Amino acid sequence: MVPQKTTKLQETKTSRTDTNILIEPSQQSQHSQISAPTSSPQNPNPPSSHPLLIKKIKKFFKHNCTSSRIILCFLILLIIAAIITVILLLRRNPFIFVRPHCKSQFGDPSLNATFDILGQLETGQSADSDPVNLYSTVNPLNCIGKYQFTEPILLNLGYYKPLPGDVYYKNGSDKNWWRGTWTGKNGCYSYQEFLENKNNVQERAIREAFQLNLSIINQTLSSNFSFLDQPFKFTSGCNVLIDGTVVKNVTMAGILASAHLIDAVEVANSLLNATSPCDDFRKESMTMFLSDFDECDFRKENVDAAVVAFDK
Repeated sequence: MVPQKTTKLQETKTSRTDTNILIEPSQQSQHSQISAPTSSPQNPNPPSSHPLLIKKIKKFFKHNCTSSRIILCFLILLIIAAIITVILLLRRNPFIFVRPHCKSQFGDPSLNATFDILGQLETGQSADSDPVNLYSTVNPLNCIGKYQFTEPILLNLGYYKPLPGDVYYKNGSDKNWWRGTWTGKNGCYSYQEFLENKNNVQERAIREAFQLNLSIINQTLSSNFSFLDQPFKFTSGCNVLIDGTVVKNVTMAGILASAHLIDAVEVANSLLNATSPCDDFRKESMTMFLSDFDECDFRKENVDAAVVAFDK
């Protein structure tokens, strides 16, 4: 009958299941030993690929970097370094290789040419530059204008007054701060008006500066200008050669330009001691400035007349 067959079939399945479950312990251990290798953990430190990478790099250099190519790459790097060096030098001093040179007749034309060349040397801009750019020039030391005026110069000329007790350039500070007030001399009442060259104030100021510096030098040297219009040898100082540096012709133009770029008293003492000072910004020697103006010359009368001409 059908129910009986079903019962026998279930019994058969149950017996087979029991048979599978009843495995001896020895067989279980054998089974686990056999299956263990298949479930072994992976190596946490696989072999490094560095040797293969090194081989690839060596192979690349072996096939692509011949001695001639290495030399060529080295030369290219040298050229790039040289170009960068030149750019940096020119940014600091545009006239480091070719400087403007003052050549003019004696007297008033020579004085005017001196102002033009001085403006180029101070601003680092060529003669054909826009005058607006020349007069508005400000360098990293905050020297201002076409002639790079400083606080002490404009203080001595009566254009500027520092705040009481305030430090300023060469008086406790190595930079111009322009925190003081403007006197209104020649119609200039502010820093901005000076940079705009209102009423031609910068041209007036440089002529007055030449006149003032000449009187300071004259007093320091006791009116002894015997070194003028002849060669002069500096024996020590900034950028002076071991055996001395000779300026082929010392002129009034060179002395007053140097006095404005460096300092009147310092220039006068350098002529007494044959020791060449440097300017503060570019660290250029006075011998260089004297050489820039060795073909421009004028006298005190020309400077005085230039100041009076603006007052008419």
